[in-house]
This record gives sequence, structure tokens and C-alpha cells, in this order.
Amino acid sequence: MQRRKRMLRLAIALFFAALLLLTFLSNTIQGLSFPKVAVERPEMGALEKNVSGEGFLEPSQTVKLYSEGDWKVEHIAKKKGDRVRKGETIMSFDTESTQRSLEDERTRREQQLLQLEKIEEEMKIALRDGDPSVSDNLMRELESLRLEMELQQRKIEDLEKKLRNGTRLTAPVDGVLTSLNAAEGAAVGPGQPVAELADDASGYSFGFTADRDNASTLRIGDEVKVWIEDTPERSVQGVISEIEDGSEDGSLKSITVEMTDRGLEPGMRASVSISRMSESMGAQIPKSAVHGDNNGDYVFTVSEADGPLGTAYYVDKTYITIKDENEETVIAEGLMPTDRVVTETSEPIDDGDRVRF
Repeated sequence: MQRRKRMLRLAIALFFAALLLLTFLSNTIQGLSFPKVAVERPEMGALEKNVSGEGFLEPSQTVKLYSEGDWKVEHIAKKKGDRVRKGETIMSFDTESTQRSLEDERTRREQQLLQLEKIEEEMKIALRDGDPSVSDNLMRELESLRLEMELQQRKIEDLEKKLRNGTRLTAPVDGVLTSLNAAEGAAVGPGQPVAELADDASGYSFGFTADRDNASTLRIGDEVKVWIEDTPERSVQGVISEIEDGSEDGSLKSITVEMTDRGLEPGMRASVSISRMSESMGAQIPKSAVHGDNNGDYVFTVSEADGPLGTAYYVDKTYITIKDENEETVIAEGLMPTDRVVTETSEPIDDGDRVRF
């Protein structure tokens, strides 16, 4: 009898043990069917924003140089790309035709002086003879001649100035020749620019585009380090001079950097790499974890519930407010440092779904 009771108790114990094992295995198998997720806890702090770009130096200001007269180019002393100092000769002109014109105008001036002497003599005679009609006519001739002589003198002075200043074309400032529109033996006109000079004193600039969010920390007037592709490579101090929209949808910003430094030349490659911390502080999460619907932006966070067979994990739709972002990360309001934010899933999930890690 005692033996039968022991056997019965053993059978009951084995039954419940098997039932528990089957229940555990069932829950384990069922758990494997739930979506698998990876989570991260938000990091609190500011967002690092990186802006980089490159371009070719352009002069901030160029000076166009003109010939003083209709002359032939006699000699070209510099070529495009040469660096010149203020006062240095760039080219010289054959001014023989203007010199002949000046001699002709001086001769006319001498003739006018002789004519003036003649009229003055005739005036003396008319005044001595007391003939008012003759003296009046001579007075008008004398006044007209004096006006003609004034015009003649200005014409001579203009030619002298043209020869004095225009025989040689010199650099008005220190800089680099960016263009040369003349050839030896060819004629040039006074209204035609024969050369163009990049003014060193005005500095150089280059532009590039950057993501709007990353460029949000930049301000006009900010000083930045600019790397110049030279031998050897070197850096100079630059200043952000312009920040404008760089695309129709406003997703890009066009940024211009200016710099003044000895040895810079048009066409040099320049680059910048700027790192700034955002002004906004908050919970940092990967941009890939953010979703959106008609109610706004949200993330999935994982909550847990204890049960008789262990802990079960569920996802909750948590709405957030994005304060700032860069290419990979956002700063969000609505999250705590202890929240577990879903960053990856093995399959699509929705609010309230049970998941596994």
C-alpha cells in the first residue's frame, strides 16, 4: 500500500515537472518568434557639428589697367600669373606718334604767340591814331586768340601728361597678374583693358557649400583656420564673410571665407574643417531611430513587465521634440537617460508589440 502511494506521488511529481518543462519550452519557442531589437540609452550633452569644404582662391578685388593712348605695345615685361610690386613695369608702348603730335601742338602754340604779338602791335598803332572802330575789332581778335591759346595749352598739357604717365604701364598695387590682353607689336586703345591685377591688399576668398544643420553654428565674422595647398602645405587665418542659401529648398548653405596673407595667389586650392558644439543640450540618439507620423516625431522605447514565467519586453511609441541635429544624430526632448531606445529591429514593429533583445 505504501509502495503504491509512493508511486502515485512520484507520478504526480513527474507530471507537474513535465508540465512546467513543456510550458517553459513553449514560452521559449514563442519568445524566439518575437522581433529582435537592439537598444541604446540616450547620451546627454551638446551635439558636435562638423563643416568641411574646399575651393580655389579668387581675388576679392581686381584692378583693370588701361593704355593712355592708341599705341603699339613695344615690350611686355611680365606674363600672366607673375607677381608684381607697386610701380613695377608690366609693359611699355611705342609713343612716337603722340610725341609727334605734341611737337605739332607746340608749334601751333608758337604760331599763336607770334599772332598775339602782331595783334598787340596793331592795337598800339590804333590807340595812337585814335581810331576806336579798329581798336574794338582788334580787342575782340585779341580775346578770341587768348581763348584759343588757353585751349591749346591744355591740349599740350594733356599730351605731356599722357606721355609722362603712359609710356610704361606700371602696377598700381602689389599683386598678381590675372590676365594680359596684349602682344608685342599689336595696337591697343585707351578704352581697352590690357591687363588685370589681383590686389593683394584686398585679400582672397573661396566658397563652398555645407549642410544647413551643420552650418547652423557658423556666424559671419567667425575666424577659421584655412589650409593652403602649397609646398609645403600651410595654414592661414580666414574669416567667414558670407553665409547664404545654397539650394532652392534651403537644405544647403553657401559659405564664403576671406583671408589676407602674403604669398597667396589666384587658383590656389584652399580647404577648411570646422568643428563646433551646438548651443542646444539634451538627449542624443541616432537619427536612424527617429520615425514620424501625423502626430509628429517619435521613437520606440522598451518597457518590461514581470510575469510568472519571467520578464516580458514591450515597445512603446514615445513622441519627441527634435531641438537640433547633424548628419547622424539628433538632440531630442521627451526622453530620459534611463530610456532604452530601439535603434535596430529584425522586422517591422508597432506600439505595444512584444520584443526580445
